Amino acid sequence: MKKIFIIHLLFASLVLVSCEDFFDLKPHSSTEESEILKDEDDAQTLLYGMYSTFKSGSSYGKTLTVLTDIMTDATLATSDFSNQMGNMYAWNIQPGIGEIGGLWGNHYSGIYLTNKIINNIDGIEGEKANLERIKGEALVGRALFHYNLVKFFAKAYDLNTAATDLGVPYMTENVISQPTRDAVSTVYAAIKSDLEAAVELLPNNPQSDTEFFTRHFANGLLARISLDMRDYDGAINYSEDVINNSGCRLLGGNAFINMWTHDSGNEIIWKVGYTDTDKGDAPGYNFLNRNYETSLPYPDYIPANWLLNLYNQVTDIRFYTYFKESATAFGWSGYLVNKFPYNPELPPFRAGLNMPKPMRLAEMYLIRAEAYAMKDMDKDAAIALNSLLDYRLYPNPGVIEKGDDLKELIAEERIKELIYEGFYYHDLKRSGLGFERVPQENTSAANDLRIATGDFRWIWPIPTSELNGNSEIEQNEGYEN
Repeated sequence: MKKIFIIHLLFASLVLVSCEDFFDLKPHSSTEESEILKDEDDAQTLLYGMYSTFKSGSSYGKTLTVLTDIMTDATLATSDFSNQMGNMYAWNIQPGIGEIGGLWGNHYSGIYLTNKIINNIDGIEGEKANLERIKGEALVGRALFHYNLVKFFAKAYDLNTAATDLGVPYMTENVISQPTRDAVSTVYAAIKSDLEAAVELLPNNPQSDTEFFTRHFANGLLARISLDMRDYDGAINYSEDVINNSGCRLLGGNAFINMWTHDSGNEIIWKVGYTDTDKGDAPGYNFLNRNYETSLPYPDYIPANWLLNLYNQVTDIRFYTYFKESATAFGWSGYLVNKFPYNPELPPFRAGLNMPKPMRLAEMYLIRAEAYAMKDMDKDAAIALNSLLDYRLYPNPGVIEKGDDLKELIAEERIKELIYEGFYYHDLKRSGLGFERVPQENTSAANDLRIATGDFRWIWPIPTSELNGNSEIEQNEGYEN
């Protein structure tokens, strides 16, 4: 991976130099490891650099939150849309597209920083507990970066083929090399190993609404990947640990609405921390597309009618929190996505600027419900789902479905709860489902699109930048090198 690691060095240097003369810049090849990481403060600075990568539009700022769900049938381009993210929306997916290379480069740059910490922190000066915490957070970061990459650039985990399906290179050393792709099973095993090691290092204290990785986020990620791997016992156990021990609580009423407006609340397990001086990308910008709070929106994308119709529009708090009926500057009115309305504590005004929340407690209840349902333990699945719906439906009539009907209900609740947080696209992929996008009023005829289950484009291509720098890496089927 010769070229990507040149990018890593440049990225890391920019991060470090921006931190108040952290070290005097030298040619990249002559900067010694001992000069970069000498003590606890240096390690913490590198860790802040890792967290900053998640703010990018190539990470949770856009690609990992809204882009993937925009690519599905849940969203339609308006008749006047500006063609932002247009290639990905139309599934014109090619190795040279910016979103493809952006995600790959952003994540391997973050991996570079995590490896710098993990491989050099032992034995440096500092308080033991803090050094263990920093290393634990870096291990979680390395696991999360690789997990995101393998979900996009490889097939969904399949028990029958994971040992031979091509994944991504799992990088644990910062070396100039040309690695081949590890098998999907190897990548998932390494992710689990890093997370399990992190759990042993991170403090076991309740923490909610945090901008940093915690033991509970690590267990939540283990629950998520266990569900991917059809390890339903693991998914149940890890999600139960988070539900019972994280200190997070489900929110209802105004507290739930406030979580999306002001990006705060103890339902949040981990959020990407923006500040008024260090703001990331605005994930919801293309749903509103306006420059002033008082101006009418110019939406690029609007929710599909079938998605709106999934909700009870009277009793479901998610409907009137996630969507808003509004006039537009195009001259028509309709429902717009309002999940990222703008946080007034992050001035100046920018439409759609809210902190991404990659893990909330609601997901843990949904994982628990799905895992129980897949084990045909319908009563336990209904209990888990009702625990969530008690905070979403007023009143909650209660779950009475069983068997396949219950499984379908849980899948629908995942859509209703997690839409535009980056889950729906991957839920379709891991479930082996396609979709058909149907135009509706005020949308473009180009919305007429059908993506089948086996379409090769569900797996993104290895980007051109990596192919040019690494002759050993193999491209995914269906794409030209």
